[in-house]
Amino acid sequence: MQTDIEIYVLSCPTEKIINWLESTFTLVKKSAPSSLCSKVTVIMNDHDVEVTILEQAAGKRFTSIWFNSDQTPWENDIACAKQAFNALNCEVRCNFQGWEEEGEQDPDQWWRINSYEEGPFIWN
Repeated sequence: MQTDIEIYVLSCPTEKIINWLESTFTLVKKSAPSSLCSKVTVIMNDHDVEVTILEQAAGKRFTSIWFNSDQTPWENDIACAKQAFNALNCEVRCNFQGWEEEGEQDPDQWWRINSYEEGPFIWN
């Protein structure tokens, strides 16, 4: 089980992301600490999960969606990315293997899902 889940969505409005979270989970709390950052708390598997939505997290067009919990319904980032792509209909990127403290993975190796393809690629 991963300690957290993080995906990046391309050109997807924050309100659309929050609507996806509301339609998929029970929304408990919502706040906007800054103009580029929204925080929501949702209930997943009977646990409160903090979700941070940060616009312009990777360049100006990518928004990060970070689930700060090991209690998500997804096995890994890619499983979350697939659900997000189906719900949001915008390109989704995530770390290829999940982040590991001592991993041997290439930090530029990512997974991309869009309407043309799905698979690994180098994001640098």
